[in-house]
Amino acid sequence: AEVYKVEGIELRAGDRIRWTTNDRGLGLLNSRTAEVTGVKNGRVSFLLEDGRKLDLERNDPQIRHLDHAWASTVHAFQGRTVDNVIAAMEAGHPNLTTQKSFYVEISRARDRAELVTDDRTRLREQLEAATGERISALEGIGKSPGRAGEMASGMRDDQASGSRGRSRTQGMEPDRGPKVVDRDLGL
Repeated sequence: AEVYKVEGIELRAGDRIRWTTNDRGLGLLNSRTAEVTGVKNGRVSFLLEDGRKLDLERNDPQIRHLDHAWASTVHAFQGRTVDNVIAAMEAGHPNLTTQKSFYVEISRARDRAELVTDDRTRLREQLEAATGERISALEGIGKSPGRAGEMASGMRDDQASGSRGRSRTQGMEPDRGPKVVDRDLGL
């Protein structure tokens, strides 16, 4: 079953649209765009991104799953390039405003990229502070040097002791005291 809101939409030749669901039979993918090339005699004609032409009856179910493509989220445009980008980044969203997201937004542009923000100074500070790389909970509260640091530390310890290897969990498990068997498993 599908859930969507039925709304009217006016389509004219020259409009850019975005599909909002997949139709594998027609080779249409969610978030891909097309240009309306004609609307007449109960049919809508499209020029798809891959150069194919598609004609749909006005009552075709796929017509219910399109919208104008005036703007797009950066996630919907992932892996694609356009001539011009206008990126909006609010400084007050630390989980969304990172170096990683900034790069993705700006790098979509072939010719020109503009950045719009609510606070230029705060945005700069936020981008300098937030890389967008995921960290562990312990790293987040400053209790762990991170996996790379642990691995490097363990390698130095192994080299100093002459050990040729190390347990995957050595040095990573919390100290729980001596091992105690609390029941007889009969092994």
